[in-house]
Amino acid sequence: MAKAKPKLDWGPGGAWVLPKALMEQPDFRELSPSATKVLMVLGHQYNGRNNGDLAATATMLSAWGGMAKGTLAKALRQLQESRIIYKTRHHRRGVDGAKPTLYALAWVDIDPCPGKELDEVRYAKRTVR
Repeated sequence: MAKAKPKLDWGPGGAWVLPKALMEQPDFRELSPSATKVLMVLGHQYNGRNNGDLAATATMLSAWGGMAKGTLAKALRQLQESRIIYKTRHHRRGVDGAKPTLYALAWVDIDPCPGKELDEVRYAKRTVR
């Protein structure tokens, strides 16, 4: 008799899942709590079609319990140095207002993001083993 597959109902909001292979990497396991929180904020925005159009600003983090701007900058730097996220657009300020820095999850292909003016991204998808 075959085992029945468990059915998971993630609800209307869906779910964001981290690959176990990523979680086994030393770079991931050594993340600071702040970097882990920022990764969760970025992952919460990911919908399967917008990798490269993810942001983490101090204003956004206020809905997640807050984080000092310096701590946020350090967490984003740690995530980038660990090659867990890539920067896809630098912060821009213009007559039409400020546009935040955008990021992509490194283990997922970067999606086309029309109208987001992404910088040229030359990163290959992170190999998760």
